[in-house]
Amino acid sequence: MLTEDEIERLRQAVVATIASPLIGSIEDYTWEAIFHYVKNISLADPSLGRSKLLYDAVDPTTSTGWSLKSLQLNNLTTVNTFLFVIQRADIVKKAVQLGFPGLTEQSSPDELGAAIIQHWNEKIISSQAAQGVVNSYEGILLKTIHGFEYIYCEFPLNPT
Repeated sequence: MLTEDEIERLRQAVVATIASPLIGSIEDYTWEAIFHYVKNISLADPSLGRSKLLYDAVDPTTSTGWSLKSLQLNNLTTVNTFLFVIQRADIVKKAVQLGFPGLTEQSSPDELGAAIIQHWNEKIISSQAAQGVVNSYEGILLKTIHGFEYIYCEFPLNPT
């Protein structure tokens, strides 16, 4: 979770970002850059290319990694629920590698679900190892359509 100082840095960064006429919305790389500023961790140069690894931000001093997402909602009430895709995966193409050699699009929902979970667990474990992450989180910036309200949510992200 964010400390009081980090909450203030986030507030200041959001205000500065939305005041810029060059940035239409806080999402993707803009959100990643803000988060790196908030956590005071270095940000990779985007011109060097982007990786397919899970964690968008890693604090090497605490071995903490965050998969960062932003989501725009009509309003930010407590009754709102939301779903989004963290990663797309072709589990049928990777069926043998995942341990499901007979998997097809017509396989049972239980078998398809098990393959998705297996893929996801492998993604978390391999990204943790590659990125030096021990403490794994999903950091989500929720925002209203007009960009007047923002909420930061953080959830543990562990293999199941």
